[in-house]
Amino acid sequence: MNTTPHIPHLHAIVLAGGSGTRFWPLSRELAPKQFVSIFGGVSLITRAVMRVSTMVDDSGIHVLTNERLLDELRNHLKSQAEIKGLAVDYLAEPTPRNTAAAIALAAAYLVRIDPDAIMVVLPSDHLLEDGERWERTMRVAAGLAAEGRLVTLGLTPSYPETGYGYIRMGSPIPGHAEENVLGHEVVEFVEKPDKETAEAFLDTGEYLWNSGMLVARADAVLRELTLAGEKAATEASSGSAKIAQTAGVVAASAPSTWTTDEARALFASLPSVPFDKAALEVSGRVAVVPADLTWSDVGSLLALESVADSDERGNTLSGNVVDVDSHDSIVYSADRLVATLGLKDMIVVDTADATLVASKDRAQDVRLIVDALRVMGAREVVESRSSLRPWGSWTMLVKGDSFQVKTIDVLPGHRLSLQSHGHRSEHWIVVEGTALVTIDDATLTLSTGESGYIPLGSVHRLENAGAVPLRIVEVAVGDYLGEDDIVRYEDDWSR
Repeated sequence: MNTTPHIPHLHAIVLAGGSGTRFWPLSRELAPKQFVSIFGGVSLITRAVMRVSTMVDDSGIHVLTNERLLDELRNHLKSQAEIKGLAVDYLAEPTPRNTAAAIALAAAYLVRIDPDAIMVVLPSDHLLEDGERWERTMRVAAGLAAEGRLVTLGLTPSYPETGYGYIRMGSPIPGHAEENVLGHEVVEFVEKPDKETAEAFLDTGEYLWNSGMLVARADAVLRELTLAGEKAATEASSGSAKIAQTAGVVAASAPSTWTTDEARALFASLPSVPFDKAALEVSGRVAVVPADLTWSDVGSLLALESVADSDERGNTLSGNVVDVDSHDSIVYSADRLVATLGLKDMIVVDTADATLVASKDRAQDVRLIVDALRVMGAREVVESRSSLRPWGSWTMLVKGDSFQVKTIDVLPGHRLSLQSHGHRSEHWIVVEGTALVTIDDATLTLSTGESGYIPLGSVHRLENAGAVPLRIVEVAVGDYLGEDDIVRYEDDWSR
């Protein structure tokens, strides 16, 4: 897939463990913000992978997530046509302990597989310009990183934002400059400022937004964490050496062992601190490369204002929406008709199973709704009605106490695992395409309008052996209908 020469030993670490609670109901625990594809029709994490695919070797993309999200993430990326055929290495950290532990674990892993590895650490839930300017910035950063520096990318601020941290640039660093891109020493990292301070930062031209992106040799990451811990210059850096040491112990074994009880216990003992505070703010080997790139952290539902052009009254209306006399509002519908009348400074987001109505000035507080729903045990916090799978997808239509009805879509040439259920029987009705169905020792070919019955406990499989998509309606009946009621005997996806 590479279209430009790759950077030797460059590995991308895409951090993909966030829950995106401020983007509910478009995001869920099992389908977080990085899965959202409303910004140009391509999911944020797919964009992140595509952004670095031209600069790394085919084996140089590593996605680091949590154990719970691992399968969903793999299913999502395997379904994305834009990166089909691209090798992605999926890693699950033992337990979430903030970015210092996550980056240290990734660094220790890379040192083991490539001692000269240079790592670029990227969030998976941001919008960021790609293309030549991005690649030029990366080449300069990688050149500085090859000298043993920890290089952060600072974004040129376009307005006095109070929600971001800032980096103050110092003297230019000679060498590695490319056109108008060059590195600088870092004078200081600054916490989120008030508006007056942010305006002063903009006036000086010395301050950049802290993007959270890092480029560094993997061994330099571990070295600087160790040195920061030995200095213990701040409370946050006092545990940095332990983080580096523990990451090395966990990464010494195969990634498949990272989620054992022993590895979880080791990681759980680590301090939960950001990498900035654990290393960058105390290291003497930090550089920043100014990046004049279009960027958004998609930090709240206000980001939906970029999905469509606003109308003459300042409204952003997207999807199946009809509005009369509203002003300065965001209305988004994933499917159903949403009609609004006389709103002012409001957000309305409608999905198949949940609707949010909020004041725009409370956009950052959507997480409070998620907290309340979690206390109630609402499944809408965890999952949506649709779920991607490596073979296609399914969508829940109706669910009762002892039955549920789904549509199941299988891509041409794909099949589900050979499986059985201990608590439910299933009835499959073909509505589009042709299904090859295995039920114990029998094999059936079912066309549109035909159906098959799978008794409780039967070993069965659904396959689309044709050239067009297959869709069935599944009616399941049983005393337990959870997705974990499954025993797999054969699986093309090694689940």
